[in-house]
Amino acid sequence: MKIILIIMRYLLVGHGFISTHVAEYLFQRHEVKITYRNMNPVKEAYAKVLSGRAELIRVSPEEEEFKKLVDWSDVVVSFVGEIAGDENKLRKANVEVPSAIAKMVKGKPMVHLTGMLGYTGVNVKPELPHLKDLHPDTPFERSKAEAERVLMKISREQGFPLILIRPTLVYGKYGAHVQFVTIYKMSKRGIIPSLPFSFNAVSATDLAKVIEYFVERKETTYFYATECDPVNVTRFFELMREGLGKRGGLRVPVPEGLAKAVLPSYVRSLLKYTKSTFDCSACKEVINELSFREDEIRKNAVFLMELEKQGKLIPT
Repeated sequence: MKIILIIMRYLLVGHGFISTHVAEYLFQRHEVKITYRNMNPVKEAYAKVLSGRAELIRVSPEEEEFKKLVDWSDVVVSFVGEIAGDENKLRKANVEVPSAIAKMVKGKPMVHLTGMLGYTGVNVKPELPHLKDLHPDTPFERSKAEAERVLMKISREQGFPLILIRPTLVYGKYGAHVQFVTIYKMSKRGIIPSLPFSFNAVSATDLAKVIEYFVERKETTYFYATECDPVNVTRFFELMREGLGKRGGLRVPVPEGLAKAVLPSYVRSLLKYTKSTFDCSACKEVINELSFREDEIRKNAVFLMELEKQGKLIPT
């Protein structure tokens, strides 16, 4: 991996699971500030992780103070977005807010974490031209596709480098999204469902390295952020249990039809991606040993156990 020596001022918009990992990595070489709208017990735990590493500032993009932070920064990284809700909620979070931020950037690089847009297949590569032959199925996919289209337009008009990153399933040692909490609770009880699903995934820490690398290049680009080999969902349960210092467990075969029936609707809509793989070349350009980071899932179990002991195990 290329060694980056340039010290930069990073403004991370959105305080959560992924931005915590990114800030923890970036602070070793850069100055980092994170904006947030509200705080909850899990975000308080993230803030504790980042104490002395990044400055957290409560401010909304609509406020004048936010514009001053954009002016202060050398690069803006947007983690703003929602995965569930009605079309109006998704459009506001996934399109309107990132677009408003982009209009403040004024020449500096902007990174935006987007999402899976509906493309499926084997080793799916970034399409040429951008968004060619796209037919999104869900409100989430439509909002993310519209965001990419609008941000590209603003980037061209205002002349700043735009880096659109499409991560696959993001995991890490501080994961507290509902799927990780569910896996933790079942693993703690010794229930290991044998599921027929495999996803392309990417470590949040590797994602941080990818962000840093492409920011330094200062070129407009869009790509998938993923490891090369899919991982079976059952492996997450096994590793969580190992992280808790336990072995074995009750193996429960779960047919695909039953799994689909009990999953939340927004998760069911993602299952089509389990039959696809995605181009890992962008991550391989940055990460010498790109592979599934099993120890991060074990550490995630410990993190969630500590949240539970503190009465803060609230899925985000």
